[in-house]
This record gives sequence, structure tokens and C-alpha cells, in this order.
Amino acid sequence: MPLLRQTKRMSSHPVLSICGASAAERVVRARLEQFSQLQISSLASDDVPVSETWEEGLGTAGILVLLHPDAMPPKPNRQYWGSMIDYAGPQPIAFVHCGAREYPAVFERRTFFRWPTDQRAIERWVVKLMPRPAGTNVAPATGVVSEDLWTTLVDRPGVFFLTGGPATGKSRMAQAFAHAARGHFQSMLWIGCGGRSTEALENEIARRLPSGRTLLVLDDLREPMALPGAPHSVLVTSREPLGEGEWLDLEDRYPLPALSGTAMEQAIAVCFAPDFPLSLVREIAGDPAALPGDAAELLEAGRDRYRAIVAPPPTKAVAARHCDAVLQRFRHWRAQTERCVEVEYELEAALAFAFTCQWEDAIDLCRAASDYFAEAGRQPDGIAILQRLLAEAEGRGDRATIAIENEKLSWVIDAEGEPLPVTHPGDQLFLF
Repeated sequence: MPLLRQTKRMSSHPVLSICGASAAERVVRARLEQFSQLQISSLASDDVPVSETWEEGLGTAGILVLLHPDAMPPKPNRQYWGSMIDYAGPQPIAFVHCGAREYPAVFERRTFFRWPTDQRAIERWVVKLMPRPAGTNVAPATGVVSEDLWTTLVDRPGVFFLTGGPATGKSRMAQAFAHAARGHFQSMLWIGCGGRSTEALENEIARRLPSGRTLLVLDDLREPMALPGAPHSVLVTSREPLGEGEWLDLEDRYPLPALSGTAMEQAIAVCFAPDFPLSLVREIAGDPAALPGDAAELLEAGRDRYRAIVAPPPTKAVAARHCDAVLQRFRHWRAQTERCVEVEYELEAALAFAFTCQWEDAIDLCRAASDYFAEAGRQPDGIAILQRLLAEAEGRGDRATIAIENEKLSWVIDAEGEPLPVTHPGDQLFLF
């Protein structure tokens, strides 16, 4: 979106006023242009001191006062600065030292930055003025974060790959950075990739990625895929670089904790490793108060989601309990939609087990999940799971299931396999 010199009162996007010398305004403004949802009202002037122009920004979301010699009064006395010193209104004001001559010392006891040292701090102040779409509230993580991530992902929109073998700390560094950099983005989105298909990942990104500047973390990506561009930044953990972008290969291995094969550790072993809910592993383990211990690290505190560090090989009995827990949630999806949302990532593992060991449960799970996705308006996800069930049924020669799934699919895809337009309540469906 182009930046504006005059405020557009009809826009719902926040407006930031910048006043001061034009040379300073151009430089500071360039740092903020990556926020496409921010409008900048320029009050820059080299003919009128900043002490006389700043009040034109009252009524906007905030005011940046640039202290630069080209637009400053000759002396820091009350005659020039009085209204700014006494201002106590609701609009937040920040002062930016841009090679200024003398100014009232009181400004330094308010929101005060020095250019260019405090560029990132200015950005964090501006982000607080903007809407914050829902996303992932990434929990803190220990670990050293490379400065390359800051320059590539924060200072400009970019793509960065953290690569390396198992236990080299890729996810740990990604999480530590995501938590530390959260104040520079309007939203944060962590998506576990694991063995999920490229189509499923692209559908989820298209559905969940907000329009405001977002840090998207794709953890454990296995295959190349199309990645979002500006204004977003994308951080990927993978075994090797999977596209264009900066990358850092992590070589030092972290010592893995010794596990004893507890019920909790066995439950973690069958869940989706990059991002799983605590409620599910407790249900599988049969312990409503158990914690993951060293087998996993907290990923998102508000939703009790974890990522696995290491787990023993899963047993068939535990995999059966996992499948049953996921199936029970989707069987009753109308009454417990949020519990289904929690375990969407678990569908792949549950279906893999059910297709091999419990065919009737696989049929039930596919149909229930398809209905759940259809009700949520996620037609591609619902179609994909029905097509997978159809393919499995054809491989088994299950004629009854083949007939039913073909009938279901005929209502949602055309002869070429493309999704049909969705009919919403109130729309007319013309049959002739």
C-alpha cells in the first residue's frame, strides 16, 4: 500500500504522523514501509520548526518527532518547545534524535530513540500502535540466536533456512528467535510440517496467514514449496536449504535426554512431533496431570502445545490408543469443535495406523473429518481426505466404500477433479 502524505480518515488502517526535517523523514520512513497496513502522514518541513508542526498529527495513532537540525528552533527554550513539553494527551509521542542540536532534556525521560542505533526499538514502538491478528504466542526457549536471523527477517522481509541434522538445535533456535522478535511483527505463526504434504501446508498457510506483517515459522519442512513474500518473513527449519534465501547450517549436536519409556514418553512418540497438544498425550497416557518432562519443550503456553525433543519408538498398543483418541474427537466434532482443532495435525498418524490395522475406524475417521472440514468452509481439506479414503478403498477392493465415496465426491468436485463452487445459505442452486 502506498504511503500517504495526508491522512485518509475513511481508512481503517492506523496512521502514524512523522514530523521533522524532510531528510530525516525519508530515512526513518523507509524503515517503516515494510508495514503494508500502516499509513504515514508526512508533516515534514524544512521551513517550519518541528515544534510548530507536530500538533497537526494529533488525532492519529501516534506521532514520531524527528529532532534534526534542519527543522529545529535555535535554542531549547520554552518559547519554542512549551506546547510539546506540556502535552499530556492520549496520542503516544516518541522523539527520535537524528543529529539534533540542543533540545529540552525532558524529552529523554519520555519515549526517546537515537537514530540509527535504535531502529529496531522504533519499529517495536510502531508495532504496538497496529492491529495484532491472532497467531501463535510462541513461548521462550533457551539458545543462542544468530544475528543473521535479525538482519534477514527483521530488518527487511526475507527467507531464512536453519539447516542441519537431528539434534543440532534448529527448532530450538527458531523458537528462541521467534519469541525474541515477536515485537517486530504484527503476528507470529508457527506451523509444524513433519511429514505433511505440500498441498496441506499450502492450504493451511493460505487459510491462516494474516495480511499484516507476520513471521511465519515452518518447522521441519521436508520438501520445497512456494513461500509467502513481502511483507512477511519466513523462517524454515529443514535438513538442507529448500529454496532461495539465506541459510545457516548448525553442526553442534545437543545431548539428547535419556528416556525410560514411561507412558507419557510413549504417548509423545505417536503424536505429531513439531506441535502437539498436552491434552492428547495425557489422554493416551491415561494420566490427566502428567507433564512431558525432558521428552518435549513447551511451544505455546496459552494453548499447552509442545514440540518433541526425543521419544522412544512407538508401540502398536500406544498407536491404537492415539488413533482411538483422535477418532473419538472427530466422531463428535459438532459438540467438541475446539477439541478437534487441537488434534488436526494428528490426523496423518491416526489414519496411517487405521488404514493398516483398523479399516472400519479409518472409514469413520475420514468421513467425520471430511464433514468437520466442510462445515468449517475448508473444502480442499475435506475433498483431500475423501480422495485418500477412496484410493485406499480401491486398493482393497471395497466396493461399498468406493460407491459411497464416489457419490460424496460427485457433489464437491467436477469431472476433472476440480472443486465445485461452494453454495452458501441463501444462494440459489440451478440444476437446469
